[in-house]
Amino acid sequence: MEATALSAGFRPLLKPEGYRFPRSCSQRNSLSLARCSSKEISGGFIKPKPEGSIAITHRGLSFKTNVFEQAHPLAGDVSYEDATAKTSSHAAEDKIGVLLLNLGGPETLNDVQPFLYNLFADPDIIRLPRPFQFLQGTIAKFISVVRAPKSKEGYAAIGGGSPLRKITDEQADAIRMALQAKDIAANVYVGMRYWFPFTEEAVQQIKKDKITRLVVLPLYPQYSISTTGSSIRVLQDLFRKDPYLAGVPVAIIQSWYQRRGYVNSMADLIEKELQTFSDPKEAMIFFSAHGVPVSYVENSGDPYQKQMEECIDLIMEELKFRGVQNDHILAYQSRVGPVQWLKPYTDEVLVDLGKKGVKSLLAVPVSFVSEHIETLEEIDMEYRELALESGIENWGRVPALGLTASFITDLADAVIESLPSAEAMWKPSAVVSEDSESSDAFSYIVKMFFGSVLAFALLLSPKMIDAFRNHLI
Repeated sequence: MEATALSAGFRPLLKPEGYRFPRSCSQRNSLSLARCSSKEISGGFIKPKPEGSIAITHRGLSFKTNVFEQAHPLAGDVSYEDATAKTSSHAAEDKIGVLLLNLGGPETLNDVQPFLYNLFADPDIIRLPRPFQFLQGTIAKFISVVRAPKSKEGYAAIGGGSPLRKITDEQADAIRMALQAKDIAANVYVGMRYWFPFTEEAVQQIKKDKITRLVVLPLYPQYSISTTGSSIRVLQDLFRKDPYLAGVPVAIIQSWYQRRGYVNSMADLIEKELQTFSDPKEAMIFFSAHGVPVSYVENSGDPYQKQMEECIDLIMEELKFRGVQNDHILAYQSRVGPVQWLKPYTDEVLVDLGKKGVKSLLAVPVSFVSEHIETLEEIDMEYRELALESGIENWGRVPALGLTASFITDLADAVIESLPSAEAMWKPSAVVSEDSESSDAFSYIVKMFFGSVLAFALLLSPKMIDAFRNHLI
């Protein structure tokens, strides 16, 4: 709910580049689950629309990282067996680490306000003009204090805190055991963006453990600059400043919504929950995804909306293959702030469906792989109540993937397949020392001094106060 709270955020430059697959679909008949009438499949991935790699430029720093399902770092065609063989050869000489990235959440009601502070202190969430950036902490403090009471009510309703850390820790253990079952010994770490254990803590432990090959796996199926992008920016800064980390080969799995294991796991859950309705064929499948501001997509080239729509197409194609012909719809939830977010909005669609006479609805939280406030409170309580008030009589909800065995196994497979593509994020000459960073201290002080006059005038202006009161609170 709080994850992408404002419109001004991280704005990377995305430059799609073409790529090709060395084998046609007809040559992949060894994959029994591959149905290639309209889509290519490579390894565990379904390939509806090639997009290439992503070049990210942010705050003077630039690096290029492959979206793994679109990457082609190895010559020729790479099958799961090929990747496993290459990984086995690496495993003998490397100490492998897997870093799971997630949002994080307050574990107690006392954690809510500091959690919100960390969220709004992120320059990828609230982007201030350069002269005013030193006020980031002040503004974050103000918003977090004002929003905390309402947010506490939500967390109190689901037991007094977010279960996200517990679930993510369990997923980390499950992935480690799944890798071990495939003869891959790996340390699996959890790095949260806005609460404990922070990404910075996880990276320090990775360094302490002397990991020599790392796979970064954000637990977001679809890429967005406000989730995966923000976390990668933190990693980028940490690795850039440390000579040891800068030389560690890293593979970043930026999105994995196209993987056959993920698609099948989602279809399994949906198919199972449909059977709880008295008339399964009558229920509409209602995909509810976390929204992002429209400006991310239109101005910054965020691929999130396109990937989400492709994701829904893949899941529905799988369901139709199984004989499930239910109608479906996609909407976006969790919007806040004064700007336009991706439409249609979940709450508005629920009211509209009720007016159209839809009686049975199965909600599917498609962008969430763990239960947390957006599923347990927003969907299960707020949206369920709204749906029933709007005339929908039968309500169901698909659980988040959590520890679903097929899902965990597929994530382990993704890790194995990505290991051979790992390469250092930075060259030694590109590593920035603390001394070189401090060389601009005088310039920064001058800018801060002159900027402070304008900043306080802006912060204390009636328009700014009204904006906080009417839109951010």
